[in-house]
Amino acid sequence: MPINTLATATLFQQQLDQQMIQEATSGWMESNAGQVKYSGGKEIKIPKLNMNGLANYDRDNGYVQGAVTLEYETETMTQDRGRKFQLDSMDVDETSFIASAANVVTQFQRLQIIPEVDAYRYSKLAALAKLNAPAYGYRISRLQAARRAIEAELDKLAAQEEKAGSRQLVKAYDDSYYKTMYDALPELPGTPVVPLSQEVVQQAIQNPWKGENYSSRVWKNRDVLASEGGKMIDAGVTAGKSIQQMTAELSDLMDVGSYVAARLIRTEVNRMHNDAALESYKAMGVKEYTYLATLDARTCAVCGALDLKVFKVAEAKTGVNFPPMHPNDRCTIAPVIPGTEPDGERTARNPETGKNYTVPADMTYEKWRKDISEKYGADSLETAQKKYWNRKADTAQLKNLRKALGKDAPKDLAELQQWKYNEPEKWNRAKAFYKYRLENPDADRKAFDMASELKGLGIKGNIHIPVKAIDITKLGFDNGHINREREHNVTDEEAKEFIKQARISITRWQGQYENYYSEIGAAYVNVQGNYIRTAYSAEQFKGEPKKICEVIKKYAEGNVPHSKPGN
Repeated sequence: MPINTLATATLFQQQLDQQMIQEATSGWMESNAGQVKYSGGKEIKIPKLNMNGLANYDRDNGYVQGAVTLEYETETMTQDRGRKFQLDSMDVDETSFIASAANVVTQFQRLQIIPEVDAYRYSKLAALAKLNAPAYGYRISRLQAARRAIEAELDKLAAQEEKAGSRQLVKAYDDSYYKTMYDALPELPGTPVVPLSQEVVQQAIQNPWKGENYSSRVWKNRDVLASEGGKMIDAGVTAGKSIQQMTAELSDLMDVGSYVAARLIRTEVNRMHNDAALESYKAMGVKEYTYLATLDARTCAVCGALDLKVFKVAEAKTGVNFPPMHPNDRCTIAPVIPGTEPDGERTARNPETGKNYTVPADMTYEKWRKDISEKYGADSLETAQKKYWNRKADTAQLKNLRKALGKDAPKDLAELQQWKYNEPEKWNRAKAFYKYRLENPDADRKAFDMASELKGLGIKGNIHIPVKAIDITKLGFDNGHINREREHNVTDEEAKEFIKQARISITRWQGQYENYYSEIGAAYVNVQGNYIRTAYSAEQFKGEPKKICEVIKKYAEGNVPHSKPGN
């Protein structure tokens, strides 16, 4: 029976390729070989997949759209090796000839080809490693030097922070102890003034809060910054970032570190104030204290629930019934003196105006919150809290809006937050304008207003004002469709004039067409074919083109940005 030579060769080739992958120690390098293109000669094309890197998430617009492209890199082959064997069919029984040939080729590949391919590949890798070793070693030493520089600077800053912070904590404790005693003594006649021992102050500084004292928290912050800074440098070098980019990232990291340090000292000062007050109560024989939360939008639910509750001095426990309950806590305590009633007033802050005002001394946080909700609405306090907690993100958002919108952006953070949390219509319009400016950098507010009005009229597609630029000198003209089929009676020159005078262009059919509209006529360009598919004068406008022309006329001549798309 005759053998199909091509089919047999194809079958053998697939089996040999599989053998190469399985038995070669460098077989893992074959994983994407099927994507390589060979068009003859010594050249091959190797696929390379390119894509955008990570981008910051935007809470309004979501994730930034990326692009994926497949490119081919041309390489020249330097090896063209082989061996020819001849098998005498007369020496082999006809039924076993194919098996014998396959056996010879299989063994030849196993014993000769695979070892040589492995050796060649590894020798190339070794040569590349040797070539790159000095540069790699230099880069590693530079990275290590940068890491050491960061750690040395952070050591210096941490030592300064610990020293300055400790002085501040001692002063806070001392001031709070004597002020508490001074305020309470008139209500406790005959109570002696007990001097403050410095041993007590030092012990207060060393007392752990949630498992750590002030000093350990300072150095923990330093270690976190050093670790994150090192990772940032490593990643930046690997990604090929510039010195300026890495400097900006490190600056942002240090800003975060500064905030953490400020939060730490604020929290520790609050702890020292309250610990000193408690120590003063013990010295004066005060048995109970009242928990005082701040009456404003920043107060959390935990602290608010504790407001004006009374606890025993002997049972005070930080983070449970005694401030601070959490970082940045502003709560305080007051002594409970038998025979006296709370009188006078306490201060609250209006979440709508941001101004302080007074309320009765016995008004709890829950009662204050209820009054605010009844006066300004159930969501008023939540809105004020959003404004406070989101102020950092909103500040960054304001920066982006100013960059894109210029004078049309909110004038300050207060106005941005007013739009964002209280005036959704203004905020949605600002976001829409921002998005439009990103897509049309040359557009101004009037151009956006035109585009918005067109959208409101039901005009579909991606609207461009100014129009999307195009070289009209290279455009073809579909005369058969425009004049013979549609009978629009428009010349090539007239159609191009419609484009030159166009005030609006609209991208449609997934980018296949760009339609240009002017007061004298419209022209639809097939972008892929680079020709004018249809064109007609303003006298023939009806339906959608008529609506578009009316919007163009509504906005006075010269008031809408106009850039000619061609010559």
